[in-house]
Amino acid sequence: MIEFLARAPHQMPRNDGSVGMEGDLPFWARPKGVLIILAVWCLLHAAIGAFLESAINVDDAVESYLVQSLELSYVPRNPPFFDWLLYGLQQVFGTGRLSFAILRYALLFACAGLVYRVACRVIFDPRLLAAAVYSLSALWVVGYHSHRILTHSNVMIVGIAGAMLTLIAIVRQPSAKLYVGLGAWIAVGLLGKFGFAAFLGVLVVSCLIEPSYRRALFDRRILLTVLVAAGPLAVYGLALHVLKQDVVAATAQTIGATHFGWDDVVRSYVVALAGYALPFAALAGLIFLPGNRGEGARVEEDGQRDAARRVLRNIIVIGLVVTLVSVVAVGTTNLRDRYFHVFLLLLPVYVFAELERVGGWRARVPAYLGILLAIAVGVLAVRVAIPLWPDPRLCGRCIAAEPLHRLAPTVMQALGAAPTLVADDRTSAGRLRAAIPEARVVIVNEPQYRPPSRPSTGCARITGIANGLPFRLLPPPGRNTIEMSVKWSSPLMNPHRWSDWQFTPLPPDDPLCQ
Repeated sequence: MIEFLARAPHQMPRNDGSVGMEGDLPFWARPKGVLIILAVWCLLHAAIGAFLESAINVDDAVESYLVQSLELSYVPRNPPFFDWLLYGLQQVFGTGRLSFAILRYALLFACAGLVYRVACRVIFDPRLLAAAVYSLSALWVVGYHSHRILTHSNVMIVGIAGAMLTLIAIVRQPSAKLYVGLGAWIAVGLLGKFGFAAFLGVLVVSCLIEPSYRRALFDRRILLTVLVAAGPLAVYGLALHVLKQDVVAATAQTIGATHFGWDDVVRSYVVALAGYALPFAALAGLIFLPGNRGEGARVEEDGQRDAARRVLRNIIVIGLVVTLVSVVAVGTTNLRDRYFHVFLLLLPVYVFAELERVGGWRARVPAYLGILLAIAVGVLAVRVAIPLWPDPRLCGRCIAAEPLHRLAPTVMQALGAAPTLVADDRTSAGRLRAAIPEARVVIVNEPQYRPPSRPSTGCARITGIANGLPFRLLPPPGRNTIEMSVKWSSPLMNPHRWSDWQFTPLPPDDPLCQ
């Protein structure tokens, strides 16, 4: 995969504008160097998630609960492609943290590699190519939140980068194979997250504005794209119909009207936008704009690169305007920073393409990369610190450091090798399943998905998992409730944190256990 993503011309522009060989470049700017650095970044974070943290996070927990079986659709709020991938990995690597780490960082590595290939078709200088890709870590949703909360979004951003790369390739040298590939990327994006539909709509409008991309859309081979995308989407649509899952209602419930005034709506829009684009936008502005005299500006024209740059600009501008108009019209403040993945994922590529045209960047790239490195190392340090010192001032609930695996001996001793556990919500259920792989986990009240029945060696209800605060139950007649107080594994923290859990055995014929 690294060979494919690193494929690039051997001749590279020198600092003086002449053309040199790849060997003249620093390691961090060479194609293979970029991919190796990205791989190291992913491997370090994957190791923290798989081997240092003690439990999975909230978004992972929801998916952990859902993938107890393979379904065409799980819940109407999200399409199922992430769950299919996770289900397959868990058949090999188990239900614990390792499967989540492998999937998360395989997707992030694929996304970064595809963004690099996109940048190669928009930006000339390899140093700016590398800086654009490394800048993904300065988009806070990618550089920080992606380690904690994102699941389906990680599939969507791979689809966005892949679709953009394939479309650029079509404009350069159209072929039936590329149109088929574009259809496959569209299917991946839409089956990854519904937000991809917004990207697709804005992409079409942006292409219609640019003549070379408009011709690509009106090529009759675009029918291959439609047919390839329609196949899996039709199967998924049929599953939604059969299962009576209402995607529109679920989406409206997530981002529906909150009846706030327009000032509150605009404020939430600005906060979400800043939450996505920072610290990248501020850092690039502070490093490259003050006192910029435009030395070394690119003056030669390249029709294909410039057309791709303009399409990226159109996606960003149109997307931001449409989002603002939509949230004001609906009157919602339920706008999250991660929603801007749809329009701003390729923001660093566009910014550095424009910077190459403006000039004045060569002497400033080292300082910029130094700050990026400091940010990346800081995020790594915080992730390492949380399991070692899970102070609420550092990480709040710090659920990634909670020692849920210590439940396993008690559960297995009391209930046998194949227990059924009853939890209060999806988060609790999914975290229990990751900590106790042999268990089937169900929820007290779950109208949308319930894992299939299987032979069980015992059943119990466990409370206190979701928020670290147990919901006290009255023991059923003739049954005992076990109170468990467990100290966290935090060697650098004194006094230690504790979790209080409640374990209530239930008879096998209890409706909660079915």
